[in-house]
Amino acid sequence: MESSRFFDSRVAKVTLPPGFDTESRGNPPKADHIGNMKTNKVLIIGFDALDHELFSRRRTQGFRLLPLFAPIPVTGPSWTSIYTGDGMARHNVRDVYGFEFRRRYYHSDLLHLLRWHVHNLGLLARLKPPLKRYATCETTPSRYVWDTLGEAGISLKIVNMPITCPARRVNGVMVSGFPIIDRKPLCYPEEIKPRIPKDYKELADVVHWFSDPERDPHAHWGRCLRQMGPEQAGRKIVQNAQRLAQLFLELPRADVEMVQFSFIDRMGHGFGMSSEIEEFCYSLAEDLIAKLTAAAPADLVMVISDHGFQARGHGDYGCLGLRGRLAEMVKLPEGYTPSVLDVAPTLAGLLGTRHQCEGNDLTVQSDYVTRDLKEEQEEKVRTMKHLTDLGYM
Repeated sequence: MESSRFFDSRVAKVTLPPGFDTESRGNPPKADHIGNMKTNKVLIIGFDALDHELFSRRRTQGFRLLPLFAPIPVTGPSWTSIYTGDGMARHNVRDVYGFEFRRRYYHSDLLHLLRWHVHNLGLLARLKPPLKRYATCETTPSRYVWDTLGEAGISLKIVNMPITCPARRVNGVMVSGFPIIDRKPLCYPEEIKPRIPKDYKELADVVHWFSDPERDPHAHWGRCLRQMGPEQAGRKIVQNAQRLAQLFLELPRADVEMVQFSFIDRMGHGFGMSSEIEEFCYSLAEDLIAKLTAAAPADLVMVISDHGFQARGHGDYGCLGLRGRLAEMVKLPEGYTPSVLDVAPTLAGLLGTRHQCEGNDLTVQSDYVTRDLKEEQEEKVRTMKHLTDLGYM
């Protein structure tokens, strides 16, 4: 890839647009830009595909960084495990498109597909285009951590977390993340919809720049991204990340606040994680962490990711970054690696409640439940082959 000022490795950080100044990263912006400056309890910043090894090489900004093992290192299963504390076999989200991955109707692939095709024939008979199914928090049987927290009286702000469409009722506000479907509720409560930009889908995820996730082949957006080129794509990503961060800051404050950015995964799939792409992605991630932690002060900060990404593919180890009292409260037994299943129960435990799930509350010292690695590996091989056949990987 040609060198450019935008990806100049001699520049310590990516070139950012006006208004996204990182030189004053320790100074919160004026209150009229972000509303109420009341300190919340927990700020969670998610990055799709933030790799533990790659991120550990950089400025950690006071975080204790732990590898976060993803049994199935794919967006849908891993993020859903983060929210629920359950594995894929229990929450049943196998990727962002449920047509290929979810046995929604029956526990038989054959019967599932037969029911699905009958459903689509009905749509065609009514002159409506057939659709893919998609993963959604509406259909998994698992319990979500925001339900546990809300019932405990803890307020929430959830913005652009993947696999949260349609938005559901929470004790606070929710704005859905990828994949966003037009005919499903985008946000809760409905009263905040006027505050959401009309092009929010494009702010939320690169895939929505080019394609409709219900109708287009998954590989379509990647081809379009490569045609766009890394320099032009990078500039648009920076602008969209800036606007998404500002939207997050302008929404009402809450005890627990969550926001997610997907550009690392998308740039990796589009161009491979070369040194220049890595520098761009991780510099921007650092700048976003600095901006958000300065503008939305929190007692406790988490940086989380669903899986890693190196070279041209997903890796098993995302990242769990801890700052504040949480970093001291998490004490791991020797040889134990945290899993994406452990995030939800740990967050609940930190806030004085309990989330029932398969994962472990890492704030409680005990002999944590270990995973059936053989069964997970077999499921992983099947899933990754299926995704490769479909053009996802």
